[in-house]
Amino acid sequence: MKLNSFAVVVVSVLALGSVSKAEEVFRIEVGRDYNHYTQRDLQRRVWELERAVAQLQARVFQLEYSRVVAPPAPKPADTWICKVNAMGVTYSGTGATKAVAEQAAIEDCKAKAEDFFCKDAKCSQ
Repeated sequence: MKLNSFAVVVVSVLALGSVSKAEEVFRIEVGRDYNHYTQRDLQRRVWELERAVAQLQARVFQLEYSRVVAPPAPKPADTWICKVNAMGVTYSGTGATKAVAEQAAIEDCKAKAEDFFCKDAKCSQ
C-alpha cells in the first residue's frame, strides 16, 4: 500500500510538474466526520489531497526558480554639505542628511585640529 501511494505521488508530481496557467488549481475541502466515509471516498480524498499538494509544490518550485532578484537600491546622493571654521581653516563634510554631513565635517575638523574649536557647523543643501 505504501509503495502504491508513493507511485501515485511520483506520477502526480511528474504529471503536474509544471502547473500551466490553463490548468485549474485543485481546491480541497475540509473533511467533516470521517466515520461516515466509505473506503472509496477516503481513497478519493487521499488522491485529491496528493493532487493538491503536488500542485502546491510545483507552484513553490516555480516561484523559487523564477524569483527575480532586484538590483540593490542606489546609494542616496550627498545632498547636504556642512562646513566648520576652526582657527581660520575650513573643514567640510557631505552626506545624504544634514546630520550625516554635520558629523562628517566635525570629524574632519577633529582629525586635523583641536576638538574645542570643532563645533557650530553651517550646513546647506
